[in-house]
Amino acid sequence: MIDHIMKLAATNANKQFEVLEQISINVANINTTGYKTKRFEQYLTPDGRLDGSVRVDTAQGNLMLTNNKFDFAVDGFGYIPVTQPDGTVAYTRDGSFTLNSQGYLTTQRGDIIGDGVKVPIDYKDIKIWPDGSIKVRTVNKPDEDTMIGKLSLVRFPNPEGLKNIGYNKLVANDQSGEPIEDTDSKVKQGMLERANVFVPGQIDSILRLNAGVIANMRVVKFSDDLFRQAVNLKQ
Repeated sequence: MIDHIMKLAATNANKQFEVLEQISINVANINTTGYKTKRFEQYLTPDGRLDGSVRVDTAQGNLMLTNNKFDFAVDGFGYIPVTQPDGTVAYTRDGSFTLNSQGYLTTQRGDIIGDGVKVPIDYKDIKIWPDGSIKVRTVNKPDEDTMIGKLSLVRFPNPEGLKNIGYNKLVANDQSGEPIEDTDSKVKQGMLERANVFVPGQIDSILRLNAGVIANMRVVKFSDDLFRQAVNLKQ
């Protein structure tokens, strides 16, 4: 019985350390553009073990003004499709874009935006409309807007189910469902979405977890003391 209690307390303490690690990741990504907070929803199983699942908070973060003409924030719940070097499509909320050596609009990792938006070498200014239409003014046509492409946003039936593949990119799967054209979200130029990490909430979670770990470790120590006393009585 004592042995079972010790194992149960140790298992629960380890589970709380796992949650603490996830909170640390959230705090570490507070300055990551478009990062979505992950939380661990805990519950007790019938046998007294702590268990739970990782959930993703897909709520929009605050929009931050940058005045960079290649920064495009998504205002809403849409995602930006990007084409990776291997030709596969991923999705992101990170709109900090740049131009590659061929003049294509890309992510900071070099992924092509959408199906490919090429900016003329003689462009003088670039603008993106709320509906995603991208237009430029060139040296030869300084007063005329020329459309060069469109940033088409998509949404998912269950965005929480998207698989994170790193570098601020996600891919669709059976849990997320297939992408659907999103006409509700808008694109805002010269802005970026901040991470939706609520630091005071993370600190509160750390304090609660710390108390839980201490309680479980005390149970382990108490059970160990009882076990030692029982062994001594036998001797």
